[in-house]
Amino acid sequence: MRKWQLTMITLILGTILYSPEVSAKNLVNIADYSIKSSLLAQSNLKEAIIYFHRGINRHTSGDIKGAIEEYNQALKLRPNFAEVYYKRGISRYKLGDIKGAILDYNQAISLNSNYSGIYNHRGFARYDLGDLKGAIADFNRALSLNPNFPEAYQNRGIARNALGDKQGAISDLNTAASLFQKQKRMTNYEEVIDIINKS
Repeated sequence: MRKWQLTMITLILGTILYSPEVSAKNLVNIADYSIKSSLLAQSNLKEAIIYFHRGINRHTSGDIKGAIEEYNQALKLRPNFAEVYYKRGISRYKLGDIKGAILDYNQAISLNSNYSGIYNHRGFARYDLGDLKGAIADFNRALSLNPNFPEAYQNRGIARNALGDKQGAISDLNTAASLFQKQKRMTNYEEVIDIINKS
């Protein structure tokens, strides 16, 4: 049975290679097309990265709508660019489009589920929509990916406090303060201490 299969494979390959449609010229054309496709894909990636960085720069300078336009251009070129969805979500959130931000965070997570920052931002957006349990679930996921993420502890502490879990809130806020202090981020540290004192 194996000899028969080997004979058939040899016959099929021989027919393909020696058929009039597959000449040496056509093989060169196929290789040329493959190279051009690869170069085009690289070109699209480079252009998408340029739009992405322009979006970040526009967001940083306060041109949030312009940033979203740049991110949209990047996504036209590279629709599976998780980081762009994440950053566009941040820009949408900044404009008050919380549901749009969550949609972008969801898309980013579907493309890269191992980035703690996305979960933290989605949790913050869920908190703003009143979905405290969903927010805490996102903060938990962020912390499972990065246990040294003080913002996620801070945000989870605030959400726990809103749910009436004072002990859990204080524990999270103390952890956030400790991490901020270790990271020498004293402005953040003082902010968390102020939240603790008001709780």
